[in-house]
Amino acid sequence: MPVDPQSAKNLKFHHTGLLVKDMDAAVIYYGKIFGKDAISGIFDIKTQSVKVCFIENGSGSFLELVQPAEGNNKFDALFKRGIQYYHIAFTTNKFDMELQSLTNDGFRLIEIFNSEAFNGKRCAFLYSGQMHLFELIEE
Repeated sequence: MPVDPQSAKNLKFHHTGLLVKDMDAAVIYYGKIFGKDAISGIFDIKTQSVKVCFIENGSGSFLELVQPAEGNNKFDALFKRGIQYYHIAFTTNKFDMELQSLTNDGFRLIEIFNSEAFNGKRCAFLYSGQMHLFELIEE
């Protein structure tokens, strides 16, 4: 399916999600690299059963550390294969339009949820036709 070239104009890169097993150790590690001021608080995303923390990398984009909550085994296969780069995320001020455009372009919607990390705004996870995981975040 062809991709609508107008669609990308409404998407702004926000972060790359990284899976971690130990949030505290990861925060200490990245705090040494990017500085403690670059680190957000830790958010408990109840609908996803994860904790997340954002680290600003100095260019207006972030690394998102994602630690599964105890008992959340959705990520076990990724950890076993050594995969820690998890997803990429984009913000948009036209959430519904972009979501529809991406699904029209062959992206498969996984779920829509409201995120505590973004003040309750809507987020959606989608798989691209290449099986890359994207997150769409409402501005």
